[in-house]
Amino acid sequence: MRRIAASAYVLLTLTALFWAGTVIAGRAVADETPPLALNFWRWVVALAVVAPFGWPGLRGRFALVRAHWRLLGILGLLNMTGFGSLMFVGLQHTQALNASLLLGTMTINVVILSWLVLRVRISAAQALGVAAGFAGMVVIVARGDPAALVTLSVNIGDPVIWLAILCYGFYSIFLPRVPDELPLTSLMTVLCAVGVATCLPLHLWEALARGRPMTPSVDALWAVAYLGVFSSLLAQTFWAAGVAKVGANTASYFIYLAPVFGTVMAVGLLGETLAPFHVVGVALIFAGIFLATRRIASGG
Repeated sequence: MRRIAASAYVLLTLTALFWAGTVIAGRAVADETPPLALNFWRWVVALAVVAPFGWPGLRGRFALVRAHWRLLGILGLLNMTGFGSLMFVGLQHTQALNASLLLGTMTINVVILSWLVLRVRISAAQALGVAAGFAGMVVIVARGDPAALVTLSVNIGDPVIWLAILCYGFYSIFLPRVPDELPLTSLMTVLCAVGVATCLPLHLWEALARGRPMTPSVDALWAVAYLGVFSSLLAQTFWAAGVAKVGANTASYFIYLAPVFGTVMAVGLLGETLAPFHVVGVALIFAGIFLATRRIASGG
């Protein structure tokens, strides 16, 4: 049990690392790349990469896919279409600070949804871990200044991003219902295909009805490549594997690591200064993850 949990924690940590670069890639092309186009093309890239590996596993399992087509379709709509589209649209209308705080509530959403929908019990240690991790994330994104939270302005982007996070919360708690007989790469092939099919009408509507076609550029191509391979395919695959091993509740605590990796990237790649509030925030986040996961790690 301990070895299984440890391998899952590695995968979930990598997921947080890849997600930390999503904001950087998305913001770099926000002015030139429409959000629905960005979401569509990243799933096209993800599908192109995973299909050669996932297709062989689908042979002989089409009856299994047909038997669970509603579940697979809903999962693809919730994550690939709903979460991605709403997140990129919301990021065009809100502050990065708002978005970071809202993203951090995903852990709380998953825990509450698991309790309400699946009746999963929440221990006192898990609740304390959620609180500690959220506190650490707030310290980092507010840069240790409580006044920064007071000055946050609510706009249309905030509820849009919250809806995106709600979509991902439902995706996470229903993901374990996928039958074990479907290999992970085959599952991702199906979900990416659903994403491409359902995101295409939104992309065409954005380009034709709203007059916002995607203009190819070097920066846009690099962003789509990163989002498609790392933020979409690898992160989603690792997330699915982690959820299968330790459950959605435990997996969700690792989302708090995203601002930690974002801080490291800012210091290492952008030359920003490491401040005391970074250290405090990181310590709280790791304390929260330890409290929330120690029962599994100890084999309980």
